Amino acid sequence: MEKKEQESLIARQERAIRQQEMLEKKRQARAEYNTSSSHGNIVKDQKKQEKLRRKQEKEAQNQLHRKEKKKKRFNQAYQNAVAFDDAEGVTVSEWFLSICWIKIPIVGFIYILILALSRKTHQAKKNFARGYLIYRCLVIILSVTILYVLYQVGLSFVDELLSFVK
Repeated sequence: MEKKEQESLIARQERAIRQQEMLEKKRQARAEYNTSSSHGNIVKDQKKQEKLRRKQEKEAQNQLHRKEKKKKRFNQAYQNAVAFDDAEGVTVSEWFLSICWIKIPIVGFIYILILALSRKTHQAKKNFARGYLIYRCLVIILSVTILYVLYQVGLSFVDELLSFVK
C-alpha cells in the first residue's frame, strides 16, 4: 500500500508540476500577447501622436500665414490711408487748374463729377471733389429750404398787403 500511495503521491506531484508548467506557459503566452498588443497599441499611439503633431504644425503654419496676411493687409491699408491724406504727386498748377475749372458754373459741376467718380483721378483730388460735392449739395438744400420758407412768408405778407389796399 505504501508503494501505491507513493505512486499516487508522485503522480499528483507530476500533475501539479504539469499544471504549473501549463500555467507558466499560459502566463508567458498572455505576457507575449499583452506585449505584442501593447506594442501594437504603442505603435498606434505613436501614429496618433504623429498625426496630432502634424495637425498641430499645420494649424500653427495656417495661423502664422493668417497673421502674415493680416499684417500685410494692415500695412497696405495704412499706406493707402497715408496716400489718401497726402496730396503728394499733385502739383500746385494742377490744383490751380482744378479750382479754375470748378468756378465755371455748369462746366465746374461736370468737372467735379468727373473728378469724384473717375478711377484715374489722384486720390487727393478725388477726396476733394467728393467733399466739395457734399458741400454744394448741402448749400443747395439749405438755399432751397430758405427760399421756400421766404416764399411762404412772402405770399402771406403779399396777401395782407393786398387785403389792406382793398
